[in-house]
Amino acid sequence: MIVFNLLAGALLLLTGFLSVYLRNAVHAALALAANFVVMGTVYMVLQARFLGWVQIIVYAGAIMVLFVFVIMLLYAAQAEVGVDPLPWMRRAAAGVALAGFLALAYAFSAARSALGDKAATALLQGGTARVLGPVLWDEWRYPVMLVAALLFVATVAAVALLRPGRGTA
Repeated sequence: MIVFNLLAGALLLLTGFLSVYLRNAVHAALALAANFVVMGTVYMVLQARFLGWVQIIVYAGAIMVLFVFVIMLLYAAQAEVGVDPLPWMRRAAAGVALAGFLALAYAFSAARSALGDKAATALLQGGTARVLGPVLWDEWRYPVMLVAALLFVATVAAVALLRPGRGTA
């Protein structure tokens, strides 16, 4: 088990690092998909089979297809991108990112105290949807919604900023 933990931790760190630092966006998305698969495997080893399969099917499958589609859409528009049309947007984005981070940190810290016994019970019962549903939608409702909103806003902003035909002429 120790060997698996070390290998899984090393793979998670490596694929996370690659997904951030690879220059090619498609390669970075593939590294992120590999990260999702390794994380799903870790969930399954921890006897949370439902979470493991959801991680692999939903995130490594459906969400990554969406990301690759958006990346390909943006690559089609990349030839038309020139000077930064909104130079002040970096500071505004940094402020919104900081506010979002603080909101997520508060939501997770508030929900963490109530999670203890319920998470142990969910783990012992195999991580089924019946056990995890009330945990996710009672104590963890706001963190889940904040993460969903963050992903939605990031995708819409990427497409809106780099859509074809947005020239100043």
